[in-house]
Amino acid sequence: MVDDLKLARAVAEAALSTRGVHALGRGRYAEAATYGPGEKVLGVVVGPGSVRVHVVAGYPEGTPLPELVRRLKERVTPAADGREVEVVVEDIYLAEEDADL
Repeated sequence: MVDDLKLARAVAEAALSTRGVHALGRGRYAEAATYGPGEKVLGVVVGPGSVRVHVVAGYPEGTPLPELVRRLKERVTPAADGREVEVVVEDIYLAEEDADL
């Protein structure tokens, strides 16, 4: 079994390499993170049977959110050590050059 921090780092890397993901989220009402000695991985919550990934979607990437979630699950599942993958889209980042739309 993979330790939680190692798993969280692998999931974070997989999520950030997914087209359409601008950044990892930090949690809306409570910090979304996995904690270990002297370290925390923001945006990934590792539980006993699941991994929850919090993301900020990039716009105008052009991918509908349901498609982004599907793509994220495909990318993250191999790194999740057999755990269920949950995706939380916390926010949408609007690129500055498109802010005047």
